[in-house]
Amino acid sequence: MKYQSTRGIDQYSFKDILFKGLAKDGGLFIPVEWPKFDFKKYDNNVSYDELTLEILSLFVGNDISKSDLSSIVENSYRHAFTSQDYVTYQNINQSIIVELFNGPTLAFKDFAMQLLIPLFDHFLANENRKVNLLVATSGDTGSAAINAVSKSKHVNIFCLFPKNRISEFQRKQMSTVGKENITLCEIDGTFDDCQNIVKSILGDQNFCNSNSVAAVNSINWARIAIQSVYYFYSYLNNVHDYKSEVNFSVPTGNFGDIYAGYVAKKLGLPINKLIIATNENDILYRFMQDGRYEKKEVQRTTSPSMDIQIASNFERLIFDLYDSSFSVTKNKMTDFNEKGSFQVDEKILKKMQLSFDAHRVNQTEVGELTKEIYLNCDYLIDPHTAIGLAASKKCNDDGALNFILSTAHPVKFSEAVESYVGSQLDLLSNYRSLYMLKESFLSLGNDESKIKELIESKI
Repeated sequence: MKYQSTRGIDQYSFKDILFKGLAKDGGLFIPVEWPKFDFKKYDNNVSYDELTLEILSLFVGNDISKSDLSSIVENSYRHAFTSQDYVTYQNINQSIIVELFNGPTLAFKDFAMQLLIPLFDHFLANENRKVNLLVATSGDTGSAAINAVSKSKHVNIFCLFPKNRISEFQRKQMSTVGKENITLCEIDGTFDDCQNIVKSILGDQNFCNSNSVAAVNSINWARIAIQSVYYFYSYLNNVHDYKSEVNFSVPTGNFGDIYAGYVAKKLGLPINKLIIATNENDILYRFMQDGRYEKKEVQRTTSPSMDIQIASNFERLIFDLYDSSFSVTKNKMTDFNEKGSFQVDEKILKKMQLSFDAHRVNQTEVGELTKEIYLNCDYLIDPHTAIGLAASKKCNDDGALNFILSTAHPVKFSEAVESYVGSQLDLLSNYRSLYMLKESFLSLGNDESKIKELIESKI
């Protein structure tokens, strides 16, 4: 399996793109040729481990033997998830809620991180070296990555989060781990500011090479490949004719999780529409209306993991929409970086609309739906899941079966959830110990140079 940048012609191996994260030309990695996956060979008896092995093998190629990859998958997942099935389901209002929060940090990011870090370890152990991982987080990516890295002997992590823009629970999950290989940094600004620092550092090739820097945000292709698995798994466990097209509604900010669904569709899964569910930070929804991708000021909401105005993975889709044109993609992203916007013509927009739909959900709607589901169905959803469910109701005009990805457990946003349902539910009762632990993080303003100094100190 070979990979290329969305902005250049150089080719790379899976190992290359795992460690680089971002191409030297600033582009994102994508397969040179898309494989196909014959999911019809499997039924609802297939284990999640087996499905992960078969799909990930397509993208790993010869860089890891299948027997080694099988061991990595099994050892990574088996002891990490509270449910034996990893993914669980709830039928709500004729839709299927896909519960992706059964991992150690109660969010879908665990699927990627619990496997991604052991993939790093596999190569690092063989080469007897360490790597410094850099990650920006709006809450869940950081906690998932830190949890996974805490068990590694070969990985240091530097995690950047925006000050006062994640939930207290999310911050405590990250700040109380207390391992020497973990450095947590509070940044003045938004998630986009954190992400821009990460991209800037990754763009400094000399620095990254000298200090063994890699990234584990969703710009890392391996994360996308890993997350495509639960789309297939959900289909196989709930659809029985291998033919029916389905919809997936995905709460998304950085366009990573929903792009994983697009990968599943490219591999052969019969997905009708991928529904982009957004909050007030609606850059993707606005694009779907008129083809203009324009950054605006980030608004703070009760769904902080979506408080993003730069959807980094969207570049991968732009590359595909323009028939793998490096030059067009580079020009569009240059316009966005320099002017804050770019425009596509109607032909390109209609091409995207064949696979995607979108809906914007405000906080009032989130509150109303959260309360409605709780009172009528005796089921709690977090604000991100509420957005996914609301979007699916608005966009489902084709009669297809709807899946809604539930990306986080409601306890992670307990204050918002309890305010919406109007009851003190004591969601934190099983997590009181977390609030007793000492927190440790650095407040670094918005200074890239300080991050670099910290990384250099670990070498």
